[in-house]
Amino acid sequence: MTNFKWLKQKCIRILITAVLTIVFCVQANAQSTHDNLENSDIPVQLRWTHISVINVYLLFNNGKGTLSASVIGQPGTTRITGNAVLERINPDGTVASWLNLSANGDSLDWGQTYYVTRGFTYRLKFTATVYRNGTSETASNSITAYAS
Repeated sequence: MTNFKWLKQKCIRILITAVLTIVFCVQANAQSTHDNLENSDIPVQLRWTHISVINVYLLFNNGKGTLSASVIGQPGTTRITGNAVLERINPDGTVASWLNLSANGDSLDWGQTYYVTRGFTYRLKFTATVYRNGTSETASNSITAYAS
């Protein structure tokens, strides 16, 4: 019976050690991920006063780009304006831009199809200004994609 008790205690110790090791590894990994966010391509959701969300989408298929953006203002938003700029991430710079986009109310949805030269990386940047309660707030979001 003492051998069984000793074996049971050993198994419990091994199990506790394994659980603690997993917990510490997960915590270390989460901390490492947090520390490296500044240098990653993972978008960070910011908190704004007037803006609920700015989403930007960019997808290429055979050189045909599908571009879109969506801005949603907090309740009470009266107007949203925006600008979209498509850039080639090589020395070429701006490829196309859509300026003075505007919508009354609390949302602005924009979409465009645009053909580009394949084999390059492009960035779509959308900047929006949300008007609410007599004040405004400007923010932007961008996304990068390779044109295949």
